[in-house]
Amino acid sequence: MVMTDAARSVPALFAGQVERQGDRLAIRFKEYGIWHRVSWREYHDAVRRVAAALLAFGLRRQENVAVLAENRAEWLYCHLGIQTAGGVTVGIYPTSAPEQVRYLLNHSEARLIFVENEEQLDKILAIAGDTKLERIVVWDAKGLWGFTEERVSFFEDFLKQGTTFAESHPAAVDERLAAIGPADTAMIIYTSGTTGPPKGAMLSHGSILWVTEAFLGVNPVTADDEVVSYLPFAHIYENLISVFGPLRTGYIVNFVESLDTLFQNLREISPTYFASVPRIWEKLASTVELRMADSTWLKRRAYRAAVAVGRRYARAKLAGGPIPPGLGLAYRLASWTVLAPLKRRLGFDRTRIAVCGAAPASPELFEYYHALGIPLIEGYGQTESTGVISVNRVARPRVGTVGQAIPGIEVVLADDGEILTRGPHVFKGYFKDPELTAETVDREGWLHTGDVG
Repeated sequence: MVMTDAARSVPALFAGQVERQGDRLAIRFKEYGIWHRVSWREYHDAVRRVAAALLAFGLRRQENVAVLAENRAEWLYCHLGIQTAGGVTVGIYPTSAPEQVRYLLNHSEARLIFVENEEQLDKILAIAGDTKLERIVVWDAKGLWGFTEERVSFFEDFLKQGTTFAESHPAAVDERLAAIGPADTAMIIYTSGTTGPPKGAMLSHGSILWVTEAFLGVNPVTADDEVVSYLPFAHIYENLISVFGPLRTGYIVNFVESLDTLFQNLREISPTYFASVPRIWEKLASTVELRMADSTWLKRRAYRAAVAVGRRYARAKLAGGPIPPGLGLAYRLASWTVLAPLKRRLGFDRTRIAVCGAAPASPELFEYYHALGIPLIEGYGQTESTGVISVNRVARPRVGTVGQAIPGIEVVLADDGEILTRGPHVFKGYFKDPELTAETVDREGWLHTGDVG
């Protein structure tokens, strides 16, 4: 892992990585069938331009700014631009209904929102009159030529305002960045309430930096690794993988062209590090099974035999005992003839870390991927723990468990079996809800997860 000087904030961590990486590749994104490249220096310049534009708008320290969009490079520019300007990012799921968006905007008191395109703009305009919104910034102007509305700005025009501001206030962005401390809120993640409205979990710069360091320390990655970004940035999981992790180690983030092209883009990129949710891992496995069911008798028989050998090999390896020579030889043959080509077809031939999180998954699913030679591991956490409490180690995974607690935190079981955890990973509390915060984090600092261990 690339070592960094201690940073006081997420933007400070970013600035340090930019100094080290310079013109190295930071981001790839695919648009109209063509892959585009963004260097760390270009990434940094884009973030600074957003920060300057936000200051020109009049963004106050620790003020909330919303983002409503699918994953794309602009999400990162605005996310880190908001934080560089001392603000707080509030991500909204792009699939949210207008009434859900209205609630989040009103609860967060956001005066400015970034939206992806015409579709999301229409959603906002339908409810904007019921909110405190003063500015709506649209990234993609396609289909909006000639459109005017007092509160709506297009992204390039918004950035030009920042350029003008920076020319007359050259030190403003640096001064705002320098004022950010570890205890300041970096982002608010809204989690679904089981019986009430969504709760806004406040995550500090300090907890994000600490968890990122601890999480990557368990299964180290380097600047040569690559990930695929497609899970929503409104969730802490994708932030750890595609925002904070790269800022810590310098690895490359690849944005899929769309969710519909995920599996195609996986084959094109062949990520070394891939994190997803059970639904996607299950869909991949079922897709393989369906295709094999429709293949020739010989291919189907070869696949079944290879996976059966792979499962026996995976069980023996996961048990930690010696691999019988005959089984080892059979697995090498199965891998060479069937399993390795299948991994290439799926886009996992380079994958050395594969993570399944955000929801429970069956042990059989993990065994299947280990049979293919894909080292799938499971972790456990929640938004209130800044995403992570425990995770399996790639070098010694234990299928059927969520692994060991990350170093530096405490995890205990209450008398009723509830999982409690304490440490630097615990969130600041719920935005505008001190009573619920007190119910969730007790006076001794224990986070009551609500989960049974």
